Amino acid sequence: MKIQILQENLAKGLTIASRTVSTKAQLPILANILLQAENSGFFVSATNLEMGVNLNLGAKVEKEGKITIPARVFTEVVSSLPAGKIDLEVEGNLLKISTPNYQATFNGIPAEEFPKLPTYKEEELISLPADKLLEAIDKVAFAAATDDTRPVLTGVLFKMEGKSLSLVATDGYRLSLKNIDLNQSIEKSVSLLLPAKSLIEVARIISEGKKEKEIKVGFTEDQNQVVFVFSEMELFTRLIDGDFPDYQKIIPVDFKTKILVDKEDFAREVKVVSIFARESANILKIKYGKDFLEMSANSPQVGENKSTLEAKVEGEEGEIAFNFRFLQSFLAVVEPGEVALEFSGSLSPGVFRSIKDESFLHIIMPIRLQTEES
Repeated sequence: MKIQILQENLAKGLTIASRTVSTKAQLPILANILLQAENSGFFVSATNLEMGVNLNLGAKVEKEGKITIPARVFTEVVSSLPAGKIDLEVEGNLLKISTPNYQATFNGIPAEEFPKLPTYKEEELISLPADKLLEAIDKVAFAAATDDTRPVLTGVLFKMEGKSLSLVATDGYRLSLKNIDLNQSIEKSVSLLLPAKSLIEVARIISEGKKEKEIKVGFTEDQNQVVFVFSEMELFTRLIDGDFPDYQKIIPVDFKTKILVDKEDFAREVKVVSIFARESANILKIKYGKDFLEMSANSPQVGENKSTLEAKVEGEEGEIAFNFRFLQSFLAVVEPGEVALEFSGSLSPGVFRSIKDESFLHIIMPIRLQTEES
């Protein structure tokens, strides 16, 4: 293999690929990235067996070939070099890298030991609007569980039917649902459970690229992985085995109280009251009346505080408590403007919506207070 490539192109590609490299690889090859030069281009690939990427980087290919190189050190070296042309050449199991003022040699592992990336049929890919997909992932993936106690809860339900795509995630304490319209109708309904980590990486790639109008998605040939196809990149992710909770049963169909409040005002007051709530199991109480919303927190070590803001309240008065971190997570992804809070008592799930976005729904389970009857 012999190629010439711009430092900025190689550094950018390696940065993306290195996020998919296994940090605690049981197999040495999984700590490496695959460099492959072909007549059709220069490719950089990485995988941790759960997720993998394949990037097509612009380069001048003088001689075809391939090799795998330790990802961490190689990425660090390339990122440290000045902008300009870099020459890469493979001799045996060595990779030589050189610029006008720098030379290095890396010990590699034969490319044949690198896991084969899955294949897919391009004609079976489905196009998704990139901006809408990015928004949906941002509004949903954060609600997935981060520990592996129940693997299905670490995933996001990816449900396509007709001209609609629904993304749903829950960790058992909260649930996020976002629907988006597709540019094409899906002949056959599809329901997949994808790792939230993989979708977060998809969102990150869309954000960093900022030129993708559409993302294509499809199954790999063996049907146990999903591929997201970008203009110069492919991201593969394994599916999660198991049944996602029946989220439709979790969503309340009616409510006793509906509150409209400005998102920015609400977020500001939650932030200040949470300073005390941090010292008391993150519990933030919400008391609501005819035209107000009062938030308070009580900590035996610190003291207590409360904050009141104007709100439009329809229905019954009452009180409910939540983990303030869940409130902040919702407020971090919702648009500016009014948000709707729907309650049906202190022990029923709270429903949170954006007035500007009817396709988005968030549910938070309340905290039972000691003063409440069991």
